[in-house]
Amino acid sequence: MSTRSPFVGSRPFDTADEAIFHGRAREAAALAKLWRDHRVTILHGPAGVGKTSLLRAGVLPELDASTDSRVLPIGRLAFLADFPLAALPDINPFTFALLASWYPEDSPMRIAGSSIRGLVRKNAGVDRHGDAIPVLAAIDQTDLLFLGNHERDDHRRRFADELVEATAARHDLHLLIAVRTEHLDDLQALLIRAGMPVRHLTRFPLRAFSPSAARQVVSGPLSDTGHPLAASAERLVDELGAGDTAIDPALLQIVCSRLWEEFPPGDGGDDDADRLPKAVDRALGDHCLRSLAAVATAYGEWPSALATWFRQVFGRKPDADGVTEGRRLTRDLPNAVVRALEDVRLLVADRHAGRRRYRLPQARLRPVVRRLDAEAAASVRHERPRLDAAETAFAAGDLDLARRLATAVAREAGADRPVRGAAECLLGTIAYGQGRMERAAEHYETAITVFGSLGDTAHVGMLLAAVGRLKIGSETTEAVSRLRAALTQLPGDTFVKTALAHALWHAGRAQAAIAILDDALSQNGATPEAIRLRGEMLADLNRAEPALRDLDRVNYGDRPSSRAAWFLAKKTCADAEVSRAKELELVDGAGDSGPVLLRVARVLRLEGDADTAAGLAERAVKARRPPLPEHLRKEAERLMAR
Repeated sequence: MSTRSPFVGSRPFDTADEAIFHGRAREAAALAKLWRDHRVTILHGPAGVGKTSLLRAGVLPELDASTDSRVLPIGRLAFLADFPLAALPDINPFTFALLASWYPEDSPMRIAGSSIRGLVRKNAGVDRHGDAIPVLAAIDQTDLLFLGNHERDDHRRRFADELVEATAARHDLHLLIAVRTEHLDDLQALLIRAGMPVRHLTRFPLRAFSPSAARQVVSGPLSDTGHPLAASAERLVDELGAGDTAIDPALLQIVCSRLWEEFPPGDGGDDDADRLPKAVDRALGDHCLRSLAAVATAYGEWPSALATWFRQVFGRKPDADGVTEGRRLTRDLPNAVVRALEDVRLLVADRHAGRRRYRLPQARLRPVVRRLDAEAAASVRHERPRLDAAETAFAAGDLDLARRLATAVAREAGADRPVRGAAECLLGTIAYGQGRMERAAEHYETAITVFGSLGDTAHVGMLLAAVGRLKIGSETTEAVSRLRAALTQLPGDTFVKTALAHALWHAGRAQAAIAILDDALSQNGATPEAIRLRGEMLADLNRAEPALRDLDRVNYGDRPSSRAAWFLAKKTCADAEVSRAKELELVDGAGDSGPVLLRVARVLRLEGDADTAAGLAERAVKARRPPLPEHLRKEAERLMAR
């Protein structure tokens, strides 16, 4: 008999868990067929219903038997913590994270300068007849697109544009997108606005278990274990359901995982009629306290206060329809905390008449919640903080939460140096996102020390490149020094050479910078980031035709600096008109970037708008992220003088 629990508890199933994944055979087969047969399939359901589990442990194994398509690794929109995002400024983090997860063997430089369409095309294969092999690509947890502030709108919109462009150009590309039902309409609207034909969108709803499926979930993994819980599957489902017609998948796994430990083999637990209900009470109560304590700690709340609030709101008799309106919750708690309670399976969100409402995922929880000892939440032992939770918080735009979680991971990593290094790297990226450049460099330096002690030259080289980029414009000499050090760790690496060229450009050594890029591209002519950067530099030097040749070869839709350089080169070599809408878009995308502001100013000056150009040139001189290179200040001063 196996001594390892066949229940996964609070985590989702993964591909290695196929043998213990039960109750979803019909859904797995149906979803796999939809994915193969349709252009875009949207898998939707509430939080915790098992979308990730179905995809990884149900659908992927279903497709493994097929040899007529290429199935990419599951895509994610939260990039991995151990990549220093400051090494590649101005990229779309959603696009970068997705392509890095689909093509984990590709270099960051190749990914950073590629479009979704371009990288899928480069990696597409053909069968023995020369026909394109269908590519099945999934994106999990797409809800991250719809969280955070409006500053992410441009990234979200351009990401959708790229997805739609890729599906329109590649008829062999089949997308499966997993999202919570509450964001289903948002996702469809985003794709349709980007040009996705409605006829290409197919929806697949995933719901909680029926009692019969839930019984299969309990008994299926226990068939060869000899565990007494196998004989109690029906009683357990009835007990947890407590009259509900649907059984929450996540809570079922959490309870079964606990009962696997509590009912040892051969103990004859069925003799006591009260034992199972009491065991379910303990499992649910423990889950509530642990989850409330973890959420409170992550968001800076008092565990006992959060537990008291939860007991008062959800332990009482519910509204007539069994829900509590969202406004009544968010008056007391931040939206992020309420959402976190969904993530840990203490709440389920519904929408009714345009209002967001909440309920317990299982009515059986209510008496447990009513009896919660709120003070016990303060002393409960929580699980170690997880790095993926920090990654998700950063991707969702909650930088304060991401920082707290990553700090806790770094503090408790102990002897796990790779985790400590990754956490410090993420802390550097978070500080970079908050505009705290010196603090970002400090965290990256700590990560360099950690990865250096492991002999991990790849991470050390990338981190040195990130530190070098952070110092461009403020400590340019030091930036060049750090980037040369990075090149000793990664000799010949195009990623580092491109960053070094950028530093030399800011140091006023324009020809040396272009020479390095020429050398890098002579060795690897397909590196989009190097091509893009060279195109920008050539545009600034009024070498419009070669600038356009470079920029027209790469995807630069998410790069305000490259868009401005393209318009500048286009206007310089031909009397091309720039629409007012495009002018406004360029100005809006400039932010606090000196080079972008100056390029837009030059475009407007060529258009005859000297006053606006002068104002933008003045902003360019004062800009700090990044600052204007010294050798371009004379051009800015000329525009300021009108």
